[in-house]
Amino acid sequence: MQKNKSIRKWYFRLSFYLMILLGMGTTLTTTSCKNKQKIAAEQAAAEKKAKIEKATKDLQAVLNDTSMSAEERQKRIDAIKAMNVDDPTVKDLIAQAEQSVREQRIREEEEKRQKEAEAEASKKSKTIKDFFSEIANAKDANAANASIQNALKLFTSPQAPVLIIIAEEGGEKDYDEPTTAEKYLNFIKDQKKMNHKVVSIGTDANGKIKLLELSN
Repeated sequence: MQKNKSIRKWYFRLSFYLMILLGMGTTLTTTSCKNKQKIAAEQAAAEKKAKIEKATKDLQAVLNDTSMSAEERQKRIDAIKAMNVDDPTVKDLIAQAEQSVREQRIREEEEKRQKEAEAEASKKSKTIKDFFSEIANAKDANAANASIQNALKLFTSPQAPVLIIIAEEGGEKDYDEPTTAEKYLNFIKDQKKMNHKVVSIGTDANGKIKLLELSN
């Protein structure tokens, strides 16, 4: 009987210690999970901070670098947007950068149109100069008249105005009496020389010369 009591007492103590050990294990496990969650949160915060710093730096570079084309700047902005940085400062910088790119595109398109217009004017200038020389040096009236007819094909009509600058000061121009393409080409034929130089050529939507400006 005494022996059974001792055994029960021993089992009771063993169960008590096991319960304590289990409780300690649960506490350690919970503490360990909390530590892991804290570390993971700290790592996520550090990664977010690094992404914000990088995105901010890259966006400021895009805003400040005027040597890049609009296309190149937009590619860099798209790469930054792909980082999905949820930060108000970064979002504001993205908006500023994209507005800057839109403005740059407008400037680039205008510069492109201007260069194309200049190239076209240069091409037309060279062509009309060739005709001027051809008419002035024609071997006879028939050859000159043939050149005049071909030259007139470059104009919107034989009555297209030709203006000759005789003086210019402070951006203001004084012109000789206005004439027309046909009259001026015949003038070259009669004089057998071309003493004026092409200053500018105005063209219509089809590239025809609608206004020719010359100077001495």
